[in-house]
Amino acid sequence: MARRKEIEELYYIRGLAALGILIIHATGSFAVLSEYGSRAMYVGVFLNQFFRFGSPVFMMISGLVLFYNYRSFDEFDTKRFYKKKLKYIFLPYTIWSAIYFLYAHYVNNIPLKGEMPKFLRGILLGENYSHLYFIFLIFQFYILVPLILKYLIEPMKEKPIQVFFIFALIQGAILIYEYYFRNPNAEGFMKLFNRYYWKTVFGWSSYFMTGGLIGLHYENFVDYIEKHIKGISIIYILVSTFYLGQVYFNIYINEGRNFYGKFGSIRPHTMIYAFFTMAMLIYITRKIAKKGNFFQRYLKNFGTYSFGVYFSHPLVLEELKLKLVGNFSSVIGYSRLSSLVLIVGLGIIFTYLLVLLLGSLNIRWLFIGKIPKYQLSSTKSH
Repeated sequence: MARRKEIEELYYIRGLAALGILIIHATGSFAVLSEYGSRAMYVGVFLNQFFRFGSPVFMMISGLVLFYNYRSFDEFDTKRFYKKKLKYIFLPYTIWSAIYFLYAHYVNNIPLKGEMPKFLRGILLGENYSHLYFIFLIFQFYILVPLILKYLIEPMKEKPIQVFFIFALIQGAILIYEYYFRNPNAEGFMKLFNRYYWKTVFGWSSYFMTGGLIGLHYENFVDYIEKHIKGISIIYILVSTFYLGQVYFNIYINEGRNFYGKFGSIRPHTMIYAFFTMAMLIYITRKIAKKGNFFQRYLKNFGTYSFGVYFSHPLVLEELKLKLVGNFSSVIGYSRLSSLVLIVGLGIIFTYLLVLLLGSLNIRWLFIGKIPKYQLSSTKSH
């Protein structure tokens, strides 16, 4: 398979998506636990909701890269593909699963005796820490890639708009049902489906396939965005306003955050928000890629090592919260805006430094996959 031209802006989109996921996890406690009506609550809710595009955008990037590189079944080397995914994704995932499993037991003072079945189940279903479900999810799509290449690639090439709407309608219908109409007393298959849909292809297929469609038609997609950026920007602003406004309105009418759990990344409204955010990110990052400043260099590093950011950031954030809130409880608290800024800022800095340190190791692939080695004596990766 001929090597295709690298899409430079993907580094920056990955960096912003990884940053978004980190900020979601850093601000969750402030959004929920801050004093009602406080500045920390309002800012926490805003950041926690604004960056909800993170995981859907990561999924779209996964589909984009796969179908940008593989455009027919004949180009697909099955053995090589799965060997790389097992070595550079599943193995690091297993190592981090063990790290988080041991960490949770240590922090909560839970004995390890007899816990091996739970650990193995956690690896199989992505349950050894809350964010690890995404690897369980992405491997479902990896299993389906040969089938998509064999049976769907031609419609994706010839009728991309129809394919987009079919998958958007299917995923949208599932998410609307689960969000508004699900039966809490369901039995049998529906009970199982209700429990796991949010981390299966059923809840994410539209993101993956949309990414694939963008990858197959990337130049045409970019041209369309650049020609219609004013209209897309207006729609994006309106969609973002309604997306965030729904949460603030719910908090206002209920005089609290009792229903905040309903406003996670898997709700149906996120689909429209994520699609328009992806379009805006492609436009913005193409501009960023042409710059040569401090922000551009460090955002590219964040994107290059985004797999490491994804794996390591909850550990960094938990340690920060334990140490800061545990030792300086009278100074650091969820009702303070300054505490939010401190934890988010330190979370970004320490996670960044950790992944660069891991990226400088010869065995970095065990922890953060197949990425270029970072030279500690330099300000950029090679």
